[in-house]
Amino acid sequence: MNLPDGARILVDVDGTLCDNMPRLVEYVEREHDVTLDPERVTEWQYHVPEVGMHVGELIDAAMADHPEWFLLGMDPLPGAARGMERLQAAGYEVHIATHRPAETHDVTREWLADHDIPYDGYEDDVPRNKGDLPGHALVDDYHRNVGNALDAGKAGALFRQPYSDPAACDGALVVETWDGFVERLV
Repeated sequence: MNLPDGARILVDVDGTLCDNMPRLVEYVEREHDVTLDPERVTEWQYHVPEVGMHVGELIDAAMADHPEWFLLGMDPLPGAARGMERLQAAGYEVHIATHRPAETHDVTREWLADHDIPYDGYEDDVPRNKGDLPGHALVDDYHRNVGNALDAGKAGALFRQPYSDPAACDGALVVETWDGFVERLV
């Protein structure tokens, strides 16, 4: 990934800065008395038959029902805060670009502050197609978002998760960790 000096890097939150799956498992157990095996969630539309909803719908429900409990209880991915610091130190402008509902943005900002994750800007109105946002690169865990960024002429980095498909965003930098991402970029 080759970016110009001062490039704007758009960074997703769930699955990129934080690990939302343990909290989702806890929510499904708490609200539906169903044990969700995160290893089985190999696609974002993974259907949980006992609940009659897919993972994305369950996350939306958790954010609507208990936003503070759900969102503030997530752990950052290892190296996320240090990685964001290193991007800024390298001269990049780092913006948060999440599809979380607008009514949860204050909680998300609180989570970022609680975990000392720095950023230069927060995109309050993120379109369904993140490729439409102004910037030079997108860092995300969902292959469709990264693919949209690539289609828009941006660079893309895909944080590999069980539900992400690197083949769906050919040309993206595929990484497993924040250290691996920053080392390949800076």
